[in-house]
Amino acid sequence: MVRVGWLSDSHIDPNSDAGAGSGLTEDVAALFEEWGVEHLYFNGDAVFQAGAFASGGYEHSTPEYYDRFWELVDASGYGDRVTVTPGNHDVPLQYFVESDERARLQFERTYDRDGVTVLMVNTVGPGAVSGSQEAGYGWTNGYVPYRQLRWLEDELSKAGDDTKLVFFHHHAWLTPGDPLASAATDTQSIEQLYWVCRNYRAIHDRLSDHDKVVCPQAHTAQFVAEGSSRVDGVEYLYKKHYYNVRDGGLTTYAFIDATEDGCTVTTVDRNTGEQNVILDAAY
Repeated sequence: MVRVGWLSDSHIDPNSDAGAGSGLTEDVAALFEEWGVEHLYFNGDAVFQAGAFASGGYEHSTPEYYDRFWELVDASGYGDRVTVTPGNHDVPLQYFVESDERARLQFERTYDRDGVTVLMVNTVGPGAVSGSQEAGYGWTNGYVPYRQLRWLEDELSKAGDDTKLVFFHHHAWLTPGDPLASAATDTQSIEQLYWVCRNYRAIHDRLSDHDKVVCPQAHTAQFVAEGSSRVDGVEYLYKKHYYNVRDGGLTTYAFIDATEDGCTVTTVDRNTGEQNVILDAAY
């Protein structure tokens, strides 16, 4: 069995009290020391400027934001075992990519002994931030370009009978047939469709062509329910937004236990220690 960590949405801002702050350091350490994860996969919204919406732009993820994020991650003592893909607040993408070699637009790792493959895919872009060429590259609503769809298809095929953990980094993607199934409690996605991956059908069609696919989604700005939805054989996961933008607190982080024969996903309330199994699938 391989056990990996799942976290996102820390919203680090070096110039504000908003965001996870030192709580991120504590929770990264807890995932390794208390829960024994081998690697932490962080799918999006590492940083966030508290006044970004008020100023009407997204030109906020400048180098000092990532410097603070990586400083907090490395303070855990486990920074060398963390991989991050970007979220809608991690734009323009050039600053994200240049911040560290652990900041990736796509990532693949196979745990051969356990029959598990992890894939991470960027869903930010293509396009100009807030429609401004001067602001840089990266759409704040989700989209997976054709080239990356082909990469995903190839990697899913290569994984064969492995259990496939597909971190579609950040944006949710609604699904055919039951369009709210993958984010049943995400009221932002329901009310404001720009929060959702624009080409979700192309993504879902590729995922559903393969067995044993589990997708940990981030970004969902809901703070009530956690769980999973099985759509055409694909397990879509949703958890509470790690940084609670409503009260400034932190909610849950998660770990994933996977073999070629099954997958269990558990969230942990970082304040109470309460565990919640949101997926227990056997193959």
